[in-house]
Amino acid sequence: MIGAHGFSNGLLFVPQRAEKELAECLKEIRSRDEMAQKDQVDGILNTIVTASREEVASDPATSHGADSSLSTPVADVTVPSEQGFELVACVSEADVMAQKAATEVNTKFSDRDRNNAMKAVIKKLTSRPLTRRIGRPRDVEESMKKLALIAPHMPELVQTLRIPLLVAASTGAPPMIPPILLVGGAGVGKSHAALMIAEILGVPSHTVSYAASGAVGSVLSGSDKNWGNSSTGAIFNALSDGEFANPVICLDEIDKASISTTVSGQERNPLNELLALLEPLTAKEHMDRCAEIRVDARHIVWVATANSLQGLSAPLLSRFKLILVNKPDARAAVTIALSVTQAVSTQMGVSVKPPSGEVLQLLATLTPRVMRRIWTLAAGWAAANKRERVTMNDIEHSLGHGSGLVSRLH
Repeated sequence: MIGAHGFSNGLLFVPQRAEKELAECLKEIRSRDEMAQKDQVDGILNTIVTASREEVASDPATSHGADSSLSTPVADVTVPSEQGFELVACVSEADVMAQKAATEVNTKFSDRDRNNAMKAVIKKLTSRPLTRRIGRPRDVEESMKKLALIAPHMPELVQTLRIPLLVAASTGAPPMIPPILLVGGAGVGKSHAALMIAEILGVPSHTVSYAASGAVGSVLSGSDKNWGNSSTGAIFNALSDGEFANPVICLDEIDKASISTTVSGQERNPLNELLALLEPLTAKEHMDRCAEIRVDARHIVWVATANSLQGLSAPLLSRFKLILVNKPDARAAVTIALSVTQAVSTQMGVSVKPPSGEVLQLLATLTPRVMRRIWTLAAGWAAANKRERVTMNDIEHSLGHGSGLVSRLH
């Protein structure tokens, strides 16, 4: 049986101090849904395009012959690329050159292995341009239709992405997608939605699990270079190693982040470093603790998930676009199952028919993550046996289980 639509008691906990703020957020969400009609969106786009053009025309720095020496270390510049994506300066050239000089004379890194590791980082950075592409869909409306099929129970997520992507398509500027916090019970597809956003944008995704690692204070920003096991952070790695300036970083289950205690006895909340990262002005020159190189992290698409708001500070919540995610009803669950299986079959390159009957009923009760895993194996088994229809026997056989598998999937 598919559960009833909505949260059951106890799945969503709201601190008393945040009840009023949450009520206002819900009111804002409903209001935005009602206002987001096509003619109003077009009006917003026209206003932004006009303002953008006027600003460019009046800005002397955009005219020919502007003094390039006035640019910041992480240059705020966007240029067209051959692939049709914008290129933005993403890594501070000044910091790279300073660290290169430091490693050559070995003045900063006394440990030889550590110095050699930094030399490898610098060599990799200097072997390619310090600009990165901005990923975005070529057809915004088609991509939003795809997301609506995959996540029919998250209409507010679709709208939150749709407007900045339409604006970016009209202005040619990088999309300004706000940090998103998906709040809902387990198994409603929050983490899967983050992966789908990356797929729609055509960018890689990186997941930081707060439930698995507890205190991950150094995972995002790197650990101090003086530590024996120091390493660069996930943000620096994603921007320095990757091709895109706007990868999706999924902060999974941030409500499970644990506070650690330093050697000096001070408490350290791993969520505090997000306060600066989620603000464009400070994220623009994010410094990795290990590499001591600044990167422009303001284009990163942040998608956080949580089962509860309990323990999350007001300053942190104020930086997110809060979206409450209910469990999909029966109709939405079937739509998700059909969308996920079609996407998996296409990726695999197998010609199997969409699920139906008891197979579809089973898949509709599963989370998207489990659904993808099971369909990959079952569809592969059916295709290997030259059959177009996936049966319950395929599901049982492909997972190597005997009878009773269905009862153990939940």
